[in-house]
Amino acid sequence: MLRKSSDFERVLRSGHRSTSENFVFRGVRNTDAHARLGIIAGRKTAPRAVDRNRAKRLIREVFRQFAGRLGTHDVAIQLRGDLRHHVNEAIRKELHSVFERFVQRLEKMPHT
Repeated sequence: MLRKSSDFERVLRSGHRSTSENFVFRGVRNTDAHARLGIIAGRKTAPRAVDRNRAKRLIREVFRQFAGRLGTHDVAIQLRGDLRHHVNEAIRKELHSVFERFVQRLEKMPHT
């Protein structure tokens, strides 16, 4: 889990980015032996805490499915839309799709 602001800043400055209707993914290789996740869900995007917590729960759920394929990358996912009017299955499908695209981009990049 990304917790330090310096870790978030390093990921946000990276050039590896994928977007969808409700999420922005950014990722960069880390020095750990596993993938780490950081979630940005601000009050401007989702004013109600229940909506931010729901988004974070769904993001973590899908991240766990892809963690093995992410290798040694730090991934920051930013919520960019209020999910109040979306059903959970549609959100999972969107996250799955963007994770898949993101992983495919990472697999094509040279390992340094």
